[in-house]
Amino acid sequence: MLALSLALSSPASAGLFSIKDGTQVSQEQFDSFAVGKTRKADVTEALGHPQRREQLGDNQVWYYDFSKLSYGRAIEEATVFEFNKSGVLVEKYRTGNGNDDKDGKSGKDKAAK
Repeated sequence: MLALSLALSSPASAGLFSIKDGTQVSQEQFDSFAVGKTRKADVTEALGHPQRREQLGDNQVWYYDFSKLSYGRAIEEATVFEFNKSGVLVEKYRTGNGNDDKDGKSGKDKAAK
């Protein structure tokens, strides 16, 4: 019984008891989308369609939500892309507790004005 308890609490077993939902956007994917250059079609090709969309004036905001629950840890995050009326990326950032930023930054990039 003790061996089973120790096995279930190990980091290696955490993957066995994980529940994932949504679209996880890796740091590499996030970095590949260039503000001022990337278009809606580029994001859709790489990630599929977003779970949520909002219209903010002339801009459209796309949300890729992701959640993961595993033994001892819960991650809730959204990767957000904002496009201008021409369909070009003007801002990107991440929200939630799943961010990998070690320096406390939000992972936000904006187009130069």
